[in-house]
Amino acid sequence: MTEEKFHEIYHQYYQLVKKVVYNVLRDEGFSEDVCQEVFLAFLDKADTMEAKYYKQWLLVNGKRKAIDFCRKSYQVHETTAVPSQDENGLRIENVPWISDRNGMYKSAEDEVTRRMALNELTGRLFEDLAKKNSTWYEIVMRMNVEGESAEETARSLGISIESLRAKRHRIKVWINKYYREQFENL
Repeated sequence: MTEEKFHEIYHQYYQLVKKVVYNVLRDEGFSEDVCQEVFLAFLDKADTMEAKYYKQWLLVNGKRKAIDFCRKSYQVHETTAVPSQDENGLRIENVPWISDRNGMYKSAEDEVTRRMALNELTGRLFEDLAKKNSTWYEIVMRMNVEGESAEETARSLGISIESLRAKRHRIKVWINKYYREQFENL
């Protein structure tokens, strides 16, 4: 493959591949790194595949590399160290740490594990919600995932805004009853 052809493909699909990778990692910098790895691997394989499969190959391999990145906790090696102190007040250098929402520092490996557990729990919640009540699932997907307004959701489901609000309240009660403790323990 010529360098010019590679640059053309790179510019055509880079943002799309990066978006797929970002959806897994939720980190801009790591997404760029993984995306670069995908395109380097593509350069090795491009001569052996037909052009019509380029996009599919890039997207599938982007997602796979992002998942591998999480599983193998590469972030531990890539995260810059934040100086910390041990229980005696001595500084500990070269230990990978990240800050959570409360300003507390955790190791990057712990954070990757927490994120993976959160994604798994969220997936189970959606599966259980779909089994419990397909209308509830539809409401959550439209409003919370896709960002649809209450008016649009009510109109598309053929119900009133008041009915939608009541259903959303029942959904929240159900989620709190069955999932609150699990989410708090992550």
